[in-house]
Amino acid sequence: MKRTLIASAAAALVSLSSAAYADVVKFGIIAPFSGPFAVWGTQFKDAVEAFQKLNGKTVNGHEVQIIWRDEGAGDASKSRQFAEELVLREKVNVLGGFALTPDALAVAEVISESKTPTIILNAATSIVTRKSPYFIRVSMTVAQYISPLGAWATKNGVKSAYVMVSDYAPGHDAEGEFISGFEKTGGKIVGKDRIPLNVTDFAPYMERALQSKADGLFIFAPAGAPSVAMVREFERRGLKKAGMKLMGSGEMQEIFLPSFGDSIIGAISSTHYTESNQRPENIAFRKVLNEVNKDAVPDMASIAAWDAMGLVYSTVKSLGPKFTGDQAIDFMKGQTINSPRGPVKFDPKERDIIQNVYVREVKKVDGKLINVDISTTENVRDPWKDNNPNAK
Repeated sequence: MKRTLIASAAAALVSLSSAAYADVVKFGIIAPFSGPFAVWGTQFKDAVEAFQKLNGKTVNGHEVQIIWRDEGAGDASKSRQFAEELVLREKVNVLGGFALTPDALAVAEVISESKTPTIILNAATSIVTRKSPYFIRVSMTVAQYISPLGAWATKNGVKSAYVMVSDYAPGHDAEGEFISGFEKTGGKIVGKDRIPLNVTDFAPYMERALQSKADGLFIFAPAGAPSVAMVREFERRGLKKAGMKLMGSGEMQEIFLPSFGDSIIGAISSTHYTESNQRPENIAFRKVLNEVNKDAVPDMASIAAWDAMGLVYSTVKSLGPKFTGDQAIDFMKGQTINSPRGPVKFDPKERDIIQNVYVREVKKVDGKLINVDISTTENVRDPWKDNNPNAK
């Protein structure tokens, strides 16, 4: 009888202990898994699974549960719909995702009203974090990672340039930042085009760039099918043979290089993550990513998802599973991260990322096309915000 009572008491204590650690922390991620930008969703998901493979699915006994939603082909109304569903029905503790700027802007009102901390995994227009005090960005802004490129170009023999960008807010940011840096250091812009997002035939634009006889072409397009098509047209129309230097950003990510062949060698890009870097954190990241998916190639999407998971885990570890939105945001914006990309911290006022920016060149190393750093600018803030302190 005595043994039975002791066993019953022990079981009750275990039950109480389990109940104390039974809170599930829900992280809802809205991303495209279909349509022209589906690569973003795949990259996010592989990185999240890799993070949990390495770090487990619990923090101090609390499960971190990921809830995915496919917002499709850049449909901002779906993003808002899913945000409402995740907040009201699923009662998520944290939101995240948003490959494109309109997707993030569509949820700003929802997260402000619900006070839901929301981690931006891409959506790179500078203004986004000012649309809600509950946004924090772990990706980049376009102005931030383009900012060193114009000056680099003039210092490396590009004295005239043609500019070709997709006609939406990030494209406008890229255009403005490249032109500003290029002209301030003595470069001359000889022509420019803003291309509608629904355009798939880039031949007329490349022909105009070719006829401009510029030293270089700066491009910006959403990473995925549109950017691949744009770069292929650069190759097909013979701009490289004409002596034009191709310059861009995410269009030359390692994940896309096999789509182009050796003619892409020598292309220059400016971004916040060089996939081939030898930081210990990056080596470990790539190893576990390939354990999850042997064909996975890291990119700016996967690195953002990886670091977002780190923020969520750190928040739960420090605050427990029942934090408020204000507590979470205050905690997150004070963090520093030893990221695979390099050191990361946040502007506490803007809740935007401060990080290194790398100018890279596509080279063939051991028979494989990779990006190799040729210049580093440390601790880069978003220049647009510094230049527009009161813009809303």
